Amino acid sequence: TAHREMWLHSKINSAQTTVEAFGLAGPTPPPQDLAQKILHSVDVKWLAVQTPSGRREFVIAGGPPVGAEPITADDNSFFVSLGATFRALSAEPHRVVKLSAPPQANDPAIEFAFDETALTQSLWRVSGNFLAISLMIAAVVSCVLWAALWRMVLDPVRRLTSNIIAFGESPQDASRVIEPSGRGNEIGRAEAALAIMQRSLAHELAQRKRLAELGMAVARINHDLRNILSAAQLISDRLATIPDPLAQRLAPRLVATLDRAIQFCQSTLTYGASRELPPSRRRFDLSKLVAEVVESGKAEYDAAIDYNIDIPPRFCVYADPDHVLRVLDNLSRNAAQALMAKGAADGRPKAIRFAAIRTDGLALIEVSDTGPGFPPDQNERIFEPFHKSTSDVGAGLGLAIAQDLVTRNGGAITLAPAKADDFYCGARFLIKLPTAEGASRKPARALPDARQQLP
Repeated sequence: TAHREMWLHSKINSAQTTVEAFGLAGPTPPPQDLAQKILHSVDVKWLAVQTPSGRREFVIAGGPPVGAEPITADDNSFFVSLGATFRALSAEPHRVVKLSAPPQANDPAIEFAFDETALTQSLWRVSGNFLAISLMIAAVVSCVLWAALWRMVLDPVRRLTSNIIAFGESPQDASRVIEPSGRGNEIGRAEAALAIMQRSLAHELAQRKRLAELGMAVARINHDLRNILSAAQLISDRLATIPDPLAQRLAPRLVATLDRAIQFCQSTLTYGASRELPPSRRRFDLSKLVAEVVESGKAEYDAAIDYNIDIPPRFCVYADPDHVLRVLDNLSRNAAQALMAKGAADGRPKAIRFAAIRTDGLALIEVSDTGPGFPPDQNERIFEPFHKSTSDVGAGLGLAIAQDLVTRNGGAITLAPAKADDFYCGARFLIKLPTAEGASRKPARALPDARQQLP
C-alpha cells in the first residue's frame, strides 16, 4: 500500500510539473498537437486543469476516456488502501483510471486519466522483491535457529544418548560415566542426574561382583570347614564322658555350638546354590536366647565388659531362633569390639544392655552399649554390605546380615538416636519382631526411659 501511494503521488507531481512547465494553465494554452505530445510524455491520456477562467481539458487522440474508475492517492484507512492495492494487482491489462489532485499553494487543481498497467507492473515487481527478501531473511533466521537448536538441544541430547548406549555396553567401566557439562538448563540437570545414577550403578555392580566372588570363596571354605567341624564334633562328644564337672557343664554347650556351626555351613552352601530355605519360625523364649549370647560374650571377653539383661522371663517372640541368635550375637560382638577398641564414653564402664518390651502385638528389642556410638555421617550406611562400622577387622557384613535376617522374619531393625543423658549412650539398635504368628507389623515406639542402671 505504501508503494502504491508513493507511485500515485509521483504521478501527480509529474502531472503538476508538466502543467506548470508548459503553461497548460496559463492564459494562452499550447496548440493541440503540442499538448498531445506533452500528455504522451507523461503517459497521461486525458488532463483537465481548473483555471480562473474555467475548466480546460487536454485529450490525446480518441477523445476523453469513458468509464474510467476514479481512484485516490490518500485513502482514509489502511484496509481501504489495502483493497485498492489488491485491485491494482489484479487489474485487467490497460485499465484506465482517473486521479484527482486538489490545488496546492499556487498549483491549480488537476484531474487526469492514465493507463494503470505501469502501476500494476511496479506493484508486482516490488512484491516480488519483498517476497525474495522475506525468503532470504526467513532462510537466514531458520539457519540461525537450527544452529541454536542443534547446539542447545540436539547435540546435548545426542551426547546423552551416545553415553547411555556406551555405558550400557560396559557399565563397570568408570571411564564411560558421563561428565556433566555444567549447563544450568534441564539438559544440564539431566546430565548431572545421569552421572550420579551411573556412578551408583557402577558401584552397585562392583559390590555385586565382589559379593559373587565372596560367595564362591565362602562356598569353598565352608565345604572344607564343614568337614573340620564334623571331626571336632566327634571329639567334643568324647568330652562329655570325662568325669570333670566343668567338662560335664561345658560339653553340651560346645556340642550345640558345633551343631549350629555345621548347620550354618550347610545353610551357606545351600544359599550359594540358590536353594535357600525359608526361616523356621516358631515361638521361643527370648530371655534364654539372650542369656546364651551373654554367656558366649563373657567367655570371650571375661570380665572386661559388663552385660545387663532387662527382659522379663518367658518373653516369647515368633521368629527363627537361630536367626535371632545370629542377629543378637552380631550386635553384641560389634558393641564389644567397639568398646575394646575405643573404650566407653565419658569414663563410663564398658557395658552392653539387652532389653525388650511388648507393644501393639510386637516385641521391641533393644541392644545398647556405653561405647562411642556411630559418627553422624555413617548412620545411613551402617547396614550397607562391606561398610565397616566399628573397625577395620572383618568384611563389613555383620549388620547387613542382621538386617536381612530380621527382615526375613517379618521384622525390622533400625539405629535409634542415642540419648546423651542415658547411661547407655552409645550405639542403640531397635529390633521389631512379631510375638505370634500373623501379628501385624506396626511402627516401633521407643522403650521406656526407666531403665536398670549399672553401678
